[in-house]
Amino acid sequence: MQRLLPLALVLSAVPGLLAQANVVAGLDGRLSDVNDLTYWGRRGAAHPGGEVGMSMLNTMCNPGSVNIPWYAAMQGNHPTFGFMITRESGGRMVQINDWSYVKHAFTSTNFSGACGSCVNPGTGSLMGLNCSDTYGAGNNGDRYWLGPPEEIDPWLGTWQPVGSYFDRGDPQVSGTALTDGARSLSNAMVSAMDAVKNRVTVREADLLVQGARYFYGIHLIHQGEASANRWDNLASRGFNPSWNGSSWSFANNSVGQIHGTILQHWQGATIGSGKNGNDDGTFYVAVNVTALGNGQYHYEYAVHNFDNSRGGAQLRIPCAPNAVVTNLGFRDPDTNALNDWTGSRVGNEIVFAAAANNPLNWNNLYNFWFDCNIPPGQGGVLIDEARPGAGALTVAVTARVPGGTSVASVASVGSACGQCTPAVYESFGTGGFDMNNGRMRMMPNGNGYAVSSGTAAFVPPVGTALALTDDSEATVTLPFSFPYPGGTTNALQVCSNGFVSVGSNGTSYTPSGGGFMGFANPCWSAGWHDYNPVGSGTTGRVLVDSNASRVLITWNAVPSYGNATSLSTFQYQFLPSGQVDLVWQTMGTGGNGFLVGYKPAGSMTDPGGSDLSAVVPAGFTLCAQTVAPLTLATGDRPVLGATMSLTTTNVPAGSPFGSLVLALQQATPPQDLTAIGMPGCFNHTVGGNTYLFLAPGSSYSMPLTVPNTASLVGVLVVAQSSTWSPPLTPLGAITSNALVMLVGQL
Repeated sequence: MQRLLPLALVLSAVPGLLAQANVVAGLDGRLSDVNDLTYWGRRGAAHPGGEVGMSMLNTMCNPGSVNIPWYAAMQGNHPTFGFMITRESGGRMVQINDWSYVKHAFTSTNFSGACGSCVNPGTGSLMGLNCSDTYGAGNNGDRYWLGPPEEIDPWLGTWQPVGSYFDRGDPQVSGTALTDGARSLSNAMVSAMDAVKNRVTVREADLLVQGARYFYGIHLIHQGEASANRWDNLASRGFNPSWNGSSWSFANNSVGQIHGTILQHWQGATIGSGKNGNDDGTFYVAVNVTALGNGQYHYEYAVHNFDNSRGGAQLRIPCAPNAVVTNLGFRDPDTNALNDWTGSRVGNEIVFAAAANNPLNWNNLYNFWFDCNIPPGQGGVLIDEARPGAGALTVAVTARVPGGTSVASVASVGSACGQCTPAVYESFGTGGFDMNNGRMRMMPNGNGYAVSSGTAAFVPPVGTALALTDDSEATVTLPFSFPYPGGTTNALQVCSNGFVSVGSNGTSYTPSGGGFMGFANPCWSAGWHDYNPVGSGTTGRVLVDSNASRVLITWNAVPSYGNATSLSTFQYQFLPSGQVDLVWQTMGTGGNGFLVGYKPAGSMTDPGGSDLSAVVPAGFTLCAQTVAPLTLATGDRPVLGATMSLTTTNVPAGSPFGSLVLALQQATPPQDLTAIGMPGCFNHTVGGNTYLFLAPGSSYSMPLTVPNTASLVGVLVVAQSSTWSPPLTPLGAITSNALVMLVGQL
């Protein structure tokens, strides 16, 4: 995740919020979970020449002080969700999906989750205070509720149902039915569509770029939310696309969920934002500058229209009078060269102008680049509005530009490893489960668990079939007192949908990270999924086999709901010592997604998903309390002659020593340290000097003075911390994020 430009620069473009129209005091929505990127099918030429249809899960909650309207279409006041998929490769962050259709929310289920204990309003037409609602990938891929993004005003959050796509139908009806405000789009029309139409659409070739990093995100919009509350209306995370010869899967990777623009995932970029006064929404501008040698620099810009309803028609970048500008380029998500923006030098500006009918609309990301003989300085990038409306005609964003003066900068790259939480989980999309024939052991280690693959073998299922049906639960009495982190129990609650708890956690059939973290009671999940355990004898049932030495709970070829051929077999093994083994055989790929993991008692903040198939074999620890990630930061910039302070925080208690490495070269890509016993850790430096610090306490600061030597301007310095903090990794060492610092005159 990259550093945003200083808050003062961001706020300078936002003088006030009181003039924003239609604000409802206290109204605030939050995307608490984005997950489960799911493949629906492909169309077009043979692989890899076709395109695929996708959808993803979201959980939203209400941290505000008023209920959120949730009136289904054909009423206008309800949340909508836009979708985006990006790729970072070759030093560029690009959007690879179409301007995707948006989801129109239709009812709120109002459960307790990431925002706390739900105050249920008693109706699905409102989201109550602190309440949560999950739309699974199936819901978000249901074309009956997907409409064109251009019908949404992203600034006001409004949608006009009369004359809308839902009103007109697909194919369109005729006559007065086109604008009568009654839904014409029917389930029969939707059923006639191919697997890709109107879903998030990506060209297969864009998913096959070697060495690329991929991300997916969601944008929440609803009426009445003040601009100041919208920071958590965007959320995104990383994924790995995989083609198995007949279909795609999109497993989450170690890049966990963040709030804010998806551009934050762009390594080495600085990000600024600006608005059209108080009358329209925000653009984000991310910049990455690379020294090419021989006095030449390559400038990469990515502009993300967050919620500006008028759109952008021109990008103007100031440049020094003596600048020589070459290699101008542009990219947008489509493949139509006839609507590309054109770039040229106009006076002391580099101007990229939109083609007719191709403005930069909301929930889109466009790319611009050029080479220049002037090093980066700081200036005001201007975005001219594409359509008339209230407020200024131009949005100003502070960004790096070829202005002739090198401005010192600091960017954070990568993320820490070894952070420890009481809970862990992984969400899998339909068809993406990768733990078949695997196992996971949770061994008590005081107040938490040591997690590893273990050595447990699947025990052929025998025993008593529980009287479980669709969305039901049963109590299993244990023949021993079973210890778990935080207590002991003599009974377990078994939900037909694949999870086992100490006490009831309900019978939800829609797995999500936010929902899992909202469970009130300790829970183990070998495969939270929508199952329907209706079988005969022992097949298709959930079986319990218990004695004084262990209790086995087995899903034996249990079908997914609505798919009698999608059968899953897995087993829980509970031992009197408190050891828990999860053992999988073959898991069905039909139905909805899966969630595997463990959480202790109490609702908690979602720590983000993990790639269990990668981290379980190496082993990791679950703690009694969350151990925050080791973080390296500075409030200063490397200006000539200045002294800056590099501060390492969140040093785990009891760590005897640590180190700070300063290098002149960044490891790109970073070096994966899993092989030496540091799973999830990455080294971002090449060579350099190491500075040890002893008994650091919870933090350590090291001063760094930048010599006042002109030849140092433009020098890159990379810094990264590590500490000796067993048992957070098998080796014992953990690493922080890294800082990439550019020495400047100002």
